[in-house]
This record gives sequence, C-alpha cells and structure tokens, in this order.
Amino acid sequence: MATDATAPHALLLPYPAQGHVIPFMELAHRLLDRGFAVTFVNTEFNHRRVVEAAAGAPAAEGGRRLRLVGVPDGMDDGEDRDNLVRLNATMPETMPPRLEALLDGGGGSAGGEGLGRVTCVVVDAGMSWALDAAKRRGLPTAALWAASAAVLAVIVGAKNLIRDGVIDDDGAPVKLDSSDSFRLAESMAPMDATFLAWNYMGNRDAERMVFHYLTTTAWAAVANADVLLCNTFSDLEPDIFTHHSPASILPIGPLRTWQRRSTSGEAPVVGHFWRTDDETCLSFLDAQPHGSVVYVAFGSLTVMSPAQLQELALALGTSGRPFLWVFRPGLAGKLPTALTDQVAQHGRGKLVEWAPQERVLAHPAVGCFLMHCGWNSTLEGIRNGVPLLCWPYFTDQFTNQTYICDIWRVGVRMAPIDRQGIVTKEEIMERLESLLGDGGVKERVSKLKELAERSMSGEGQSLKNLNVFIEFVRK
Repeated sequence: MATDATAPHALLLPYPAQGHVIPFMELAHRLLDRGFAVTFVNTEFNHRRVVEAAAGAPAAEGGRRLRLVGVPDGMDDGEDRDNLVRLNATMPETMPPRLEALLDGGGGSAGGEGLGRVTCVVVDAGMSWALDAAKRRGLPTAALWAASAAVLAVIVGAKNLIRDGVIDDDGAPVKLDSSDSFRLAESMAPMDATFLAWNYMGNRDAERMVFHYLTTTAWAAVANADVLLCNTFSDLEPDIFTHHSPASILPIGPLRTWQRRSTSGEAPVVGHFWRTDDETCLSFLDAQPHGSVVYVAFGSLTVMSPAQLQELALALGTSGRPFLWVFRPGLAGKLPTALTDQVAQHGRGKLVEWAPQERVLAHPAVGCFLMHCGWNSTLEGIRNGVPLLCWPYFTDQFTNQTYICDIWRVGVRMAPIDRQGIVTKEEIMERLESLLGDGGVKERVSKLKELAERSMSGEGQSLKNLNVFIEFVRK
C-alpha cells in the first residue's frame, strides 16, 4: 500500500443532490479499496448535512485517505437549495476558484493532511464545467452520469430531436397530443416528449433553463472527459449500449455502499443528507412476516400536497399490511393525526425521517417498494429483487417509470401518466394489491437482480469496466 503522500489522489465532485452523492461516495470507497486517496467535494450546505448524518461512522478502511470538503455554491444562507434552476446558475460562477485551489494542494479541511496533490478528477456529468481546471493541469478526468443511460442518450441526442421536430430549440414538445412519442431506435420502446427529463416541472421558464443546463453539461462531459461512466449495467439497458450509445459509455453499476463494514464492524460514510435510524427500521422489519411490508419512500426532493398525503396515509392505514414509511422533512405538512394514532395503537406501521434504504430493501420482510422512480431508488429496488409501485414526481422519473412498467415489467403505475388531481385511497389500495398479487412481476425483478449481481462480480462487465477506469486514472 502506498503511503498517503505517494498514493494516487482522486478529487470527486458530485452534483448536489442525494441521488448523486450516494453513488459518488460508493465510487470513492471503490477507489479507497484500491489504495487511492480521495478528496470528496460537496457544496458547503450538503457537506454539513453529510458530516452530521455520518457522525460517529468511520470514513472507510484507511480513513485518513478520505477527505470530506465543502465549497460555497454561490447561494445565500436561507435560500432554497431545492431550487435547481438557481443552483445551476450560481455554482459555475462560484465554485471553480475553490476547486482550483484544491487541485493545487490547498483549500482543504481537517482530515486531509498529507494526501499529496490531486492526480485525477471525477466529476458529475452535470458538473462538467469543472473539467476545464483539471484539463489545464493535464490530469486524467472522468465524468459519471448518475442516471440511466437512456436518459443520457436522449439529452446528448437532443439536437436530433430538434431536427426531427420532436422538441423545439428550448426542449418543449412540438405536439401536445398522443403523437408526441418518439423512439431512440426502431427496436426501442416509444418515449413521450412531454415527460422528458427537463419537462413536467410545472414552470415552462424553469423547464427551458434546465433543458439548456442538462444539454450543455452533458455535451461538455462527452467532449471533455477522458472516460464517461454511468451507474447502470449493460444487461439492464441493452438496446442503449447495442444500438444507440451516445458516446463511449462505461457502465459501472449498480454501485452500492451499504454492505461495506470497517474493521470495527460499523458501516462507513454513505453520503446520506439525513441521519438514518437503522435499529428502528431493521427491528420493525425483523418482526414482520416474509414479503409483507410495504416500504414507502419518495426520495429527497418530492413534495406531496396535504390532500394527497391524506389519501396515501388512509390507504396505508386501512390496507391491513405492515408498512415502513420514510416521511422526510419537506415531503409535506404534518401527518394526519388519524394515521399517527393508528400507528401508535396497532403497531402495523413505522414512520421514520430517513432510512438505510439498501438495507431495508434487502430485508426479506419487504414485499414491495412504493417510490418516486428516482434512478438510485430504481437500481436499489432492482438489485434487491423488490417489485416497484411507481409514483414519479419530475425530471427523469417519468422515463424511469416507462422502463420499469413497460420494458422491464417489474412494477406498476400508481396512476395513468396524464392523470390530474388526487389519487384516492381506494385507487392506491387497488394498485398495491395488484402489484403484490402479480407473481410475474416478482419473477422478472428476481431475474434482473441476478443480472445486477453478476455485473459487479467475478467476470461481470461492470466490474471489468470499473477496473479499466481505475487503472486508467492510476497512471
């Protein structure tokens, strides 16, 4: 093992969202396993959250080689970091000087002394403007796309969609009717232009700005990174890699962290923004019958109206099934008193602020996952063989729903894609029973689980690709 000062030293920069930080942290641990030192850069806002959530957890084996750093994102204290349009505008203006200082061996924080100069850089494809500083210093670079390869193919191919009259120059669908679908390739399922990653945000100005940010950063990642990585596996999206790969993508997924343990037996830093209550969650699951629990989690950004929350709460409370519901800060207002009283009285449900999701999904008591279709959650459900009940909110989640329900057929929709208004208690319960009663879904998701495990073990293609990447940036 190289000494800290002589070890190869990677700087990692994820996009400041929970579903990006977690796979980046797993990649950091993979590099640490191979003897690298790692400087992991979050925005100051997210750095504080990660450090607080991980308080008491070991950094990793050889934890001195992992340095967690926060840099300003350009937003004022008290501003809403869920305003992605504002965040996308301020970060490229504010962050580069601090990143350059880190590349030159300064600007660090406690825990990083003696790591030596950065020798390679991995940025989120959504932060590809940061590649310029690394390229000027002659450093090997990679960009990691933390969503599906299909979504990347759509974004990189946006000029073709404009040429073909599917979308206009600002990403808006040209036809707002049933003929609004298109195919990336003849062999692939149709996609709806109304629900592309930048659309369906409820604000056309925001959609336009997100479209231009996504396309600009994705094109820069393809053009400027030495290696383009994606948190997926080729057996999950074979048509993309066979017929429509937008660039030379190396699938290195599914990336996972929770199975790691330090020599003390504790889990290392995962990158959660909220502290998880592992003991509460796992003790509750241990007491439930096999395959009985409905696990409910809507990621880090979804917002639900009080009326819709009420219907979901009533459906869970009267379903007769045990449930574990992640009710994170910001999801909605206060929980209905009727639900909290019912949980306290009957003990069929458990409410937690945040959960160790991979560990929950791996538990045999979990029967299905009611989720928002974020890519991280989608992968976690698949690689644990859990049927999925889909309730997307925005961005790439609608594309992921299409794959889950129509292509892989490992889940069902909570409501039709064009549904407006409240989904009722009765509808929620009907969809839940439909999913849990479909043995074909369970069989298909179990097969995908096997393919996911194979991809990252032995001679699996994702593991081979990861090894190629690591050897390249080690040079």
